[in-house]
Amino acid sequence: MQLLTKASVVAFASGSVFWFTPGLGACGYTNTSDQFVASVAVGVFDGYPGATSNPNDNPSATRTDHNGTSVTVPIVDYCPGCSDTYVGFSPAAFEEFASTDVGIVNDVEWEIA
Repeated sequence: MQLLTKASVVAFASGSVFWFTPGLGACGYTNTSDQFVASVAVGVFDGYPGATSNPNDNPSATRTDHNGTSVTVPIVDYCPGCSDTYVGFSPAAFEEFASTDVGIVNDVEWEIA
C-alpha cells in the first residue's frame, strides 16, 4: 500500500466502483482481468498532473477504500461516459470489495496520488 500525504493527493472523491474487463488501455498496455488495474473518467485521467496529449505517458495511480478494505492500483484506462466519481476496477481488484455479481459498490472513497 502506498503512503499518501495530503500534499501528494491530486484528486479525492466519494463515489462508486464498478468492474470492467481490461484490454488494451489508454496507457498503451494490454491488461487482463487477473491484474489489479483501474479506469477513471476521461476528465480525471486527462487532468492528472504530468498528463500530456499522449495518454501513454500519464503517470497516475489510485487508492480506494471501502469498509476498511483498501486497494492501490494503477490507472491504465479511461471511461469516456463515466462520472468523475466513478472508478472502474478489473475483476480481480473489484473482488477485494465485493463479488462481480454485485456490479457496483457505492459509498467508496478514492484518491489519486
